[in-house]
Formats: sequence, structure tokens, C-alpha cells
Amino acid sequence: MSSGQGPSDEALGHCLVTGAAGFLGRHLVQALLRGGYRVRALIHNTKLSFEDPRLEIVHGAIEDGARMLEACADIDSVFHAAASMTLFGGRAVPESYRHASYATNVEGTKSIIAACQQRGVRRLVHTSSIDVCFNAEEDMHIDSRSPYATKLDNIYTETKILAERAVLEANDNTGLLTTALRPDGIYGPESNIMLDRLFEQLVTGRFVATIGRPGATHDHIYIDNLVHAELLAAKHLVPGSPACGKAYFVGDNKPMPMFEFFRPMTEALGYQMPKIDIPAKPVMIAMRLWQYLHFGLGVPRPIFTPHELAKLTISHCGTNEESSRDFGYEPIVSAEDAMNECIAYYKRKLLADTA
Repeated sequence: MSSGQGPSDEALGHCLVTGAAGFLGRHLVQALLRGGYRVRALIHNTKLSFEDPRLEIVHGAIEDGARMLEACADIDSVFHAAASMTLFGGRAVPESYRHASYATNVEGTKSIIAACQQRGVRRLVHTSSIDVCFNAEEDMHIDSRSPYATKLDNIYTETKILAERAVLEANDNTGLLTTALRPDGIYGPESNIMLDRLFEQLVTGRFVATIGRPGATHDHIYIDNLVHAELLAAKHLVPGSPACGKAYFVGDNKPMPMFEFFRPMTEALGYQMPKIDIPAKPVMIAMRLWQYLHFGLGVPRPIFTPHELAKLTISHCGTNEESSRDFGYEPIVSAEDAMNECIAYYKRKLLADTA
């Protein structure tokens, strides 16, 4: 049961979803429409593949302050899901790469906040990431007392920390109420970064070895569970609620090593887990050098960024205890059922691709 001020009896009102064509964004849009809400979907380049009488689609870049001011007109609740996944880092990264990430993740978030404040938006739910507290060190109980990361080996973490801080600092009990959610890997039964990558490696025969088996332990989150958490958090953004101005970890409540997480899908699609395992340390040295050569000499992109490799091999989990206590979050789909849905999707994809 949640404590403190309970959810609002009021509807969420007119909702704006940024990054609405992305994996999380489109699921948020669909869930809000099913809930009977009017939704304004902000997209940049990618189109939405569905229509609804209560759905309004607007185009724009979130760093465009004037455009965001227009997008937030007559809006009550904002779900900010737009982000740039810029996972390289280090001294070799060119300023252009860094600038693009800062423009979206930092300046874009600040322009959304400013527009919310000027337009009288009541609540803002920001999708952050567990990465803001991942310091490339094992930590199996990350919570609100955990500090922000200081070992910043990638632009994504740098910018997500700055964005989250801006959102939480904007919380104002007399005006805009804000919160942030920090999921780990998001997956589901349609195209998504984590499982698409595994599927590609399987069908191309490149999944020939593991690195640091059994891999880092994570508490990933199924897309329906994350959407459920987003809606719960928004409904608890009322004066006096402990959710206001605070960040929360949310997951499937089923931590497991990465390669064990991949095993059911791998075997269900007719493949075997690799028998070869490579120690993580020499691979990390190679990836750091490869990243430097990629930007310095233009060699092809490395197989993993150093940040991706650290995520793959260093265990870290956020706890659901605070999100359960403060706004009643519990997964609505079990990890087993979630993976079965994903397996069914990738089986269909495998058949379609080989037809």
C-alpha cells in the first residue's frame, strides 16, 4: 500500500507525450487513449502507426522552446519520454556528438520544464534511467539514497543526470509537480533495442560467445509494467504526495543475470547458448581502444561501447521498495509471462524473415 497523499481523484486531463513515436512513448499514448484521455503526441521524424479521434499529433524538436510552448498549451499532464541514446564517451568524442545529446537530453528537457511552468501544466513525469546512479561498480540495492554517478564514461549518463536534476528541482507544491522514473533495460513484444540486438546476433550466427558469464544481474522492466508505473506516478502527483520532487526505480521485481535473461528466448528460437566465455577485463581494454580509434581514425563502430560492456558485466539493481510504498507500484505482468510474449513475437518475426 502507498503512504502519504493518495492518488488524485481528478483525471490526468489533457496529456502530452514527448518521444511519442518511440518504444515507450507509443505505449504510453495507447494506454492513455484506452483510459479515455485526450492525448497530444509529440514526434520528431518517425510517424505513429495508429489513429484515434482523441489523438492529436504535433511535430517538433523538444529543444525548440517556442514549439514546446505551443505543444504544452491546454495540457494538464506531461509524460516526457524523448531522449537521445548517446552511449559513447571519453576524450575522443567530438564536440558535435556531445552537442547533439546535450541539445535533446538537457536543453530539450529544460525547454519542456519552462513550457510546463509557463502554461500552468500540473504534473510532469520524466523517464530517467538507472544509469544516472550506475558508477561501474557492483551495487545490488540502489535506492533514493544512492548518489549520482561520478564515473561518467558516456554522454548519455552525463546528460540524463542533468535532465533528471532539472526536473526534480522544478517541483513546486504551488504549481508544477514533478517526478522521475529510473528503469533499467526496457523490453517487450515488438521492436526494442535490447532484444532486437540479441535476435540479430542469433539469426546472423554472431552469438558465439558470452562475456563474463553469467553476466551482470539486472531487474529489467517489461513495457506494460513501465507504462503502469508511469500512470501511477502521474496520478500521485498531488500536493503533499511523497512522489513529488523524487526519483524512483521500477522493475519487474525479478533480478537475474543477463545471459540467463537471454536464455529462454535463445533456446525457444532453436539456438543454443554459447559454450565459449570471454573474461570481461581484456574485452573492456579492447573496447576503450576501439572507441578511441573509431572517433580518432574513423574505424568502424566497436561491437560494444565501454558503457554497454560495463552494463553487461557489472551487476546493479534498483529497488522497487520506494515506488511500491509511495505510489503503489507492483508489476502487473510477471517476468515469465513477459518473456513468453516476447518469445512469441520473435518467433513470428523469425518465420516472416525466413519466408
